[in-house]
Amino acid sequence: MAYFSKIPNLLYLKYTKNPYDGQWITIKNIFSRIKLVDKVKDRVTVFDDYIIEDGARPDTISFDLYGDPGYDWTILLLNNMVNFYEDWPKSKMALDNYVNYKYQNPEGIHHYETIEQTHNGNIILEAGTKVPEQYQFITPEGTTLPKLQSRVSVSNYSYEIDKNEKKREIDVLNRGYIQTFVNDLRDVVRYDKSSSYIAKNLAATENTEVVNP
Repeated sequence: MAYFSKIPNLLYLKYTKNPYDGQWITIKNIFSRIKLVDKVKDRVTVFDDYIIEDGARPDTISFDLYGDPGYDWTILLLNNMVNFYEDWPKSKMALDNYVNYKYQNPEGIHHYETIEQTHNGNIILEAGTKVPEQYQFITPEGTTLPKLQSRVSVSNYSYEIDKNEKKREIDVLNRGYIQTFVNDLRDVVRYDKSSSYIAKNLAATENTEVVNP
């Protein structure tokens, strides 16, 4: 994926049972991704709010926004999406299949949440706070409300729908900044010359936890 091709490599010394017998392997330096995101997010004006529609993919969104599906990796990168299956919103069909597979009873109770409470026209307790099953609200006058007036149950299915819907709200780069972002990426992920320097996109490191035989 282009997403990972933009991240520089690390030549990593992985030790075996013998601390003096190691093997060099190439891995991705995910810490450089953090540097880039922090740098760009300082420029808050370059972002636009975006709602992912049902069934949309990073490449289709990239084409709609930038006229090129090849910028799909920027959407994943800027929204800290590492595990696509877990981080990207599922389609309705995929979500239904997921819920039916995960829960023996999709309509079973997942948890309870508070019901909005007011006093003299003012909200004194917002709805949606997770509470135990036995929770009962006590009014300012000292009256203990019944459970049915204090909290509401949330089913497994409703919980997963709500969690999935929140994933639809993402940040995207403003169209006019996309190329500047790509240029910034090259600068941020390029390694400076040091004792670990091998090439512009490759540096060496080793396991700091040596495992004794």
